[in-house]
Amino acid sequence: MTNRFDARPSLLALLGVALLAAAPAARAEDKTDGQWRGNGAAAFSLTSGNTSTRALLLSADATRATTADKITLGINSNYGRSRNGGVTETTSNKWAAGGQYDFNLSPRLYAFGKLGLEGDKLADLDLRSTLAAGLGYKLINTPETTFDLLAGVAYSTDKYGDLQTIAGKTDNRFSRTSVMLGEASTHQLSSTVSFKQRLELYPGLSGDKAKLAKFTAGLGVAMSSTMQLTVGLTDNYNSKPPVGQKKNDVGVFTGINVKFGAS
Repeated sequence: MTNRFDARPSLLALLGVALLAAAPAARAEDKTDGQWRGNGAAAFSLTSGNTSTRALLLSADATRATTADKITLGINSNYGRSRNGGVTETTSNKWAAGGQYDFNLSPRLYAFGKLGLEGDKLADLDLRSTLAAGLGYKLINTPETTFDLLAGVAYSTDKYGDLQTIAGKTDNRFSRTSVMLGEASTHQLSSTVSFKQRLELYPGLSGDKAKLAKFTAGLGVAMSSTMQLTVGLTDNYNSKPPVGQKKNDVGVFTGINVKFGAS
């Protein structure tokens, strides 16, 4: 599978697309001592022959938690090119960054605010910024399993490098106010195997009224106290993409993450 369902193979799409929207580290692993902890990943692939490909993925996230609040930061990028029959083509050129702040109102209820930034050169998307705020509820909160429900409001702006036609309107800037609905869970399946997933829905209420959705899921297998093998899936959906583009952007990945920060 390749980015944007391109029929030509690209390992970058397999490695990188999902990490661009990867969820923060599982909350079951959070320690409320105010120390920063995180994960970093890098992958590079090179093939030659009838088709030559190059792919690079960089990813990092960090979390700082106390008994009162939590800060989560993340940044990702991937880039890939392929050469087939003398024709060179960029197969992926994406980046994303974001942060979320959670403030505990009670042992189960918390308020959150989050900012997401992303760009996609192939889609001519210079910048998509999303600001969201709302409440989260820890329906299940044990060391083995967590399950959160989230609800709030969000405002998004998409800025394109060239004029785009979306829902009959031609412009290079589109914005919308949305409801934000979500759920997230983590599962410690064994001492070395963990699973996490997160779903966010953004049904538009104003502006272009686009409906956005983001889903990520990942299975991790610990190789040591600091290294983890990860396999994951992501699906980003936009009900009103520019003319000529797909509504869904699906990817899978496998890679190795390295933990950093306090133990």
